[in-house]
Amino acid sequence: MRGLGLLVAALGVLSHVADARKAHSHKHPVAVTNQIKNGDFAKGISGFETQGEVHLIQGQGPNGRSDKTNNVVELVAGEAHHGTAFSKRLVFTSSSISTWLNGLFASKTYTVSFRYAVIASTKTNACQIQAYMGLSLVGSTPFFPQVTVGASPPTWLSFSNIITVRGGSSSVQAILYCRSGGVARVQLDSISVIDTSTIATTSSTSSATSTKPTTSVASSSSSTIISTTSSVISSSSVASAISSTSTSTASSSTSSGTSLSSSTGTSTISSTTQLSSSTAGTVTSSGSVTSSGSVTSSSSIATSSVVTSSSVTSSGSVTTSSATPDSSTSSSTTTSSASSATIDSTILIIASDDYLASSGSLGLLAYGIPFENLIIPQAGTDLPVLNSSSTQGRYGGIIVMDSVSYNYDGSWKSAITDAQWDALYAYQTNFHVRMVRINEFPGPKFGVAAVSGGCCGDGVDQLISISDNSDFPTANIKTNAGLSTKGLYHVPATITDPSTTRQVAKFGIATGFTTESVAAVINNFNGREQFVWFISWAPDWSQTSSFLQHSHIHWLTRGVFLGKRKVHLSCQIDDVQLSTGLYYPAGKEFKLRTADIEGHISWQNDLNARLPAGSDFWLELAHNGNGDFIAATALKGAAGLCSPESAIDYNYPPDTPLEYVKPPGSGTNLWPDSLVEYSWSRTCAALDDFASWFMKADNINHFAHVSHTFTHLELNNATYADASREIHFNQDWMAQMGIDKAARFSAQGLIPPAITGLHNADVIKAWMDNGIYHVVGDNTRPVLRNANNKYWPLVSTVASNGYDGLIIVPRFATTIYYNCDTSECTTREWIATSAGSGDYTNLLTQARTDNTRYLLSLMADPYMFHQANMRQIDMDTITIGSQTGKMSLVMSWTETVVQEMMRLTNWPIQSLKHDDFTQYFLDRKALDDCKPKLSYTFSDNGSSIKSITVTATGNSCSVPIPVTIPSGSVTSQGSVTADQVGTEPPIQWVTLSGSPVTLSLGKPVAF
Repeated sequence: MRGLGLLVAALGVLSHVADARKAHSHKHPVAVTNQIKNGDFAKGISGFETQGEVHLIQGQGPNGRSDKTNNVVELVAGEAHHGTAFSKRLVFTSSSISTWLNGLFASKTYTVSFRYAVIASTKTNACQIQAYMGLSLVGSTPFFPQVTVGASPPTWLSFSNIITVRGGSSSVQAILYCRSGGVARVQLDSISVIDTSTIATTSSTSSATSTKPTTSVASSSSSTIISTTSSVISSSSVASAISSTSTSTASSSTSSGTSLSSSTGTSTISSTTQLSSSTAGTVTSSGSVTSSGSVTSSSSIATSSVVTSSSVTSSGSVTTSSATPDSSTSSSTTTSSASSATIDSTILIIASDDYLASSGSLGLLAYGIPFENLIIPQAGTDLPVLNSSSTQGRYGGIIVMDSVSYNYDGSWKSAITDAQWDALYAYQTNFHVRMVRINEFPGPKFGVAAVSGGCCGDGVDQLISISDNSDFPTANIKTNAGLSTKGLYHVPATITDPSTTRQVAKFGIATGFTTESVAAVINNFNGREQFVWFISWAPDWSQTSSFLQHSHIHWLTRGVFLGKRKVHLSCQIDDVQLSTGLYYPAGKEFKLRTADIEGHISWQNDLNARLPAGSDFWLELAHNGNGDFIAATALKGAAGLCSPESAIDYNYPPDTPLEYVKPPGSGTNLWPDSLVEYSWSRTCAALDDFASWFMKADNINHFAHVSHTFTHLELNNATYADASREIHFNQDWMAQMGIDKAARFSAQGLIPPAITGLHNADVIKAWMDNGIYHVVGDNTRPVLRNANNKYWPLVSTVASNGYDGLIIVPRFATTIYYNCDTSECTTREWIATSAGSGDYTNLLTQARTDNTRYLLSLMADPYMFHQANMRQIDMDTITIGSQTGKMSLVMSWTETVVQEMMRLTNWPIQSLKHDDFTQYFLDRKALDDCKPKLSYTFSDNGSSIKSITVTATGNSCSVPIPVTIPSGSVTSQGSVTADQVGTEPPIQWVTLSGSPVTLSLGKPVAF
């Protein structure tokens, strides 16, 4: 069951963001209206995403016209059910419509407004509309009065409120929400977002805030309909789509001073030696150059001029060079390379705001590589201490986002001064530290020139791919695997200085570009090395950025880092043993057959033979034992063999709001009072052919297994007694069947029915009293995810969940819907409920892009499927990539995702059972809490890394610390376990027990 959460990054980013970046050419951008396309729904719901029950109503609206261009959308929220008595499903208690906006200005205020009419409302003070901009609440309408359909003509009201946005892109969402059993129908029209202020001037932004909303009765005339999208975007953010996942553990910056935050905490260096330089005032420029794309200013930076923040405007991302083109090492005095030096591996990320810093750090966060963020405001600030002595460096790599550029009186340049650049370059040279620069404009300081203007316009997509991976072999990614650049503004380049510059990524041929061009280069300026991307960056929503970042991370670290790469694809199949009422054809049901199961065994074996070396993929089946007895007791001859003589049934409970918190001790038992202990015989359980298939050990070990409760009772309002019986009856049934003896059985885990009961103290206590300590959540519901780090589990608390200590692991929903067995069914439901368009191929294309992004981000969250999705033996033959045959929905989805991963990488893909992926999340949290660190020690002649030393808080940690090396082995006096899978680089698992552990590399890593 998919709960309704805030719909954000899944919407994607519209390609017209490229036009927004063309606004770089404006010296003095003017305030423009940012408008929602199709805000009057004249083109139906094109461009909008929906959740729950949403309908297009033609020929109705607040001005009374009846032509078909005057359309509205109708949202419905309330109590209903799908399915039969044994396959019940809860309809959303919320419905929503949302769209994505690009071209916003960071820190600028916008007015969000819409018109609405309450068509029906069954209860007073039960339903309202909530408006969101990204993850921030814009405001809410008053709760509706009781309204009877047709009692009087609808009254159209207006909602309006002002909000400040933090980035260049955001979702806009209106949610009809009902509580306390309310049911409502409302109509929406004239959704708009209009800028209300001049461009903001602060250099770092805070979370979006809003003022008190206003609601008024609409006038009889129709409100202004907005139809276009602004072409101006903030310099501090490029297509900053907001995902539903946490982006960084780093602390937020202040707007006026240095923000130095870290993924693992900031260490203190006692020495005061600092290789850095800064200015006290704000830098400005004595000249500027404009261009249709990004602008490179070659004027020197004046350190004496002061520009107040209130006088600065921002309209694009423009880079600045120093007076002398940077085609060589810094002109500042440098010393020879440090021999026998030691350097901390922490990566320093330098950016103008938190979003850009997180864009640079998300890949590091995925690996577990320690990093620190330095947020530089427009007025400038000091660099941190780079080295504490001539042989002790504090940073093992540097990432610079967007050149930290700002608009100074119409001239774009970096807030990093010339002296500071020189200090960074000198540090690089002295300590063999590499630098990555992301979203730069091609120019001589990178050994390149721009081919022409930026790319691309609406409807144009220019593919990007890695062209040479020889400098980062441990990334284990493939060359010439093109990916889309839609939503990622970029400027194709050509190399002008081949003696210092080598191409590592390329742009393909596209409209306006008749030949391939340069997307990224590696420079070597007399030993100072940098990796430069000529494209904007957004790994929070972009599959492309999520893939490409692995190249520069492995180059930056030389393949030696604290952290690991493991790719886990775990597909869970809910409702096994039950039948499912289908979405299409309506009125039909489907239950798995043994031939379907056996078809998946053959497919799993074939898939594993094709996956990269070291892979191990299999499905995990989540059982509801009551389904066995629904089938068994309905058979002729079951009388006298089954006691009780029927499966468990009860009156279905009333619906609750999605995040309903049940008062402890309340509620009414629904299970029959007479059923306290499990009493069906093995003979009865074996009557059903499908269930009896699982009694054979050779069969069950092809899959993993976990409980989904006995009857699938939704548990938001359940009693302790019912919740306890749901668990121990299913445990007894699985033991009777022998499922609990399966090699991949999870005894301590549970998939809650419809992901309910997670705010019910009685239910959580019942689970834990019966040995269930961890469950999966629902990633569409933010309250069920760890807000601090998406790689951590959520631990229940009394305040949030009613009970302490339950581990909640995030789980992804998919567009393979629970009540579908065919591609036609799931495509119809995708179009009707989620604004999908096209055919099943289009659905799978979206699934490929979205879900490979999660895998490329090294997210181990399992994926939700259901038993109807495994129908296989009588499916039509289809072709997915290299494979043709009869495929279930699970098969075709998985083939789509893993074939894309194989096209891009050589990474092994492994599944984890429920208990094991929970431990995986717990171990990551425990590891991060230890604040581990790694340092490199150079060889005596300073030409290589000869050893690495691992430390942590107190030099102890409850879990082993992963350290990745490029190849070979290590020797150590400490406890170290080697782990190499397939062609992946070796991982050394280091145990700390009170002292640092040093690993001597069998193969030193040369500079």
